[in-house]
Amino acid sequence: MHIIPPGLYRVDVLILISYQMCHFFSIQQLFPIFLNYTPKTACIETVQGKVCYDVPKSKCLQYNDFPNLCANLTGTALSDCHTEKSHSYYTSAAMEFEIYCKPGWKDFRPAFVQYVGVLIGNIILGYVADQMGRKKTFILSMLIGIPSLSLSATFNSIAAFYFFRALTGIGIAGTMIVGWAYFSELVSPHQRFKLRTFSNWANARIMLTLVALFTGEWRLSSHVSACISLITLSIVYFILPESHIWLRKKGRYAEAEESRKRIAALAGIEFVPMPEPEKVANAEPEKTVNICTVFADPQLRKNILILWLMWFVTGMTAYLTDLCGGDMTKNFWVGQFLSGILLSVVRIIMGFADGYLPWMGRRFVLLCSQSLAIVFFGCVIAFLFAGEKGQWYYTAVYLAAFVFTSIVWEPCYLCASELMPTDVRATSTASCSIVGRFANIGASMLSGLKTVYEPGVHMISISLGLTNVVAAYFLLQETKNCSLDKAGTAAAKSPEKANEQEMKDLINKDEEDVEKK
Repeated sequence: MHIIPPGLYRVDVLILISYQMCHFFSIQQLFPIFLNYTPKTACIETVQGKVCYDVPKSKCLQYNDFPNLCANLTGTALSDCHTEKSHSYYTSAAMEFEIYCKPGWKDFRPAFVQYVGVLIGNIILGYVADQMGRKKTFILSMLIGIPSLSLSATFNSIAAFYFFRALTGIGIAGTMIVGWAYFSELVSPHQRFKLRTFSNWANARIMLTLVALFTGEWRLSSHVSACISLITLSIVYFILPESHIWLRKKGRYAEAEESRKRIAALAGIEFVPMPEPEKVANAEPEKTVNICTVFADPQLRKNILILWLMWFVTGMTAYLTDLCGGDMTKNFWVGQFLSGILLSVVRIIMGFADGYLPWMGRRFVLLCSQSLAIVFFGCVIAFLFAGEKGQWYYTAVYLAAFVFTSIVWEPCYLCASELMPTDVRATSTASCSIVGRFANIGASMLSGLKTVYEPGVHMISISLGLTNVVAAYFLLQETKNCSLDKAGTAAAKSPEKANEQEMKDLINKDEEDVEKK
């Protein structure tokens, strides 16, 4: 008896699981939240006894004659005060190395060096994946990232810690960019949206938060995360084949047949060879497309520009919302879990709806999600002006703004795959991610506005969101269920004609008719 009956759905499930575990390594992008954590209060033993104090805004934990929060208390009240004020939700690298107390190091925090690594990885690995292959580049990324993640928590040196976090960032870039191109080319076209909804970033955030909660300190969290990430590496190395779409695009038809044969074996169905496409007499050779020649084609130029805008707006608004939402709840863990769980539930619901609602395309999701986010950002601003921050309804609308802003990432990633040709898919997605990284850096700078004029942060999100809605409405084309093999070319199928049969065509001769057209 089979746990999953033979059929392509069996392969889709394996890919969905693999991509979710890929996300678990990618979520190290948010681990600086835990690495930089410092408690609001701390206690220290002095010659006068135990002293508890408020941690200053600089986050430096070194005691400097701060007022004693437990002064004039005795007995049980004093003991309770010491217990309460010395409580820390997590032991971070910032606390251990006292990064915020050291000039120079405090100006270049773990997030900075890690994002530099991600930026370098985005620039290099997207191009490498288009030239060397999806699988090899993905494995290379993880072979760099996983050991670096563990080594970053091994040495008692800030310099070594920063160096290996930068290398971890290169690995993160590979799983975020190359991983998406690889898995999206293996999964069935009609399951591609589910690849972004069921296997999602929010689930990985919940998993990372659980690891941090149960380990309690950053070193053990890093080692455990590295061990869990080995699952993804093992599945890709030992089980999954190279992308047959990429192989055929490169003219490596024999290897593409081996890849399709592997997919058929995993699915438990009969393999039917696919002949090479017939050469048409006097036919113009297919032009090789690279990231530079993309701008020579009016349609591809429009596609890449709208993608860059989408990624910039989403990278800016999503990061701003996440970065400025730490005080939604008093308990650190509640805020982390609440954000992850709510976003995960919404994405799973959307995954089911996508299969039953053919009209719910990429444009519809982007326009609706971004518009709703704008509305909820407006509510957040209204409650801030009314002095209602901290109330349950403030938390509710803030979470809604966060969720709908985060959902816009789905059409960003999907359109990055479905609007661009296979030759440059990984490279173009990497370019989009680079734009997103610069947006993240901009968001980290603008987040300081919260301490000066908090409504201004959300006004920026509204302005950018409106720009995204207008641009997408007029320029973004629908790509739901399109064929990735012909994406971004004149032979691309219309969304109405692409369906579940497309993935089956990769296993039988039916696609021969498509190749002859």
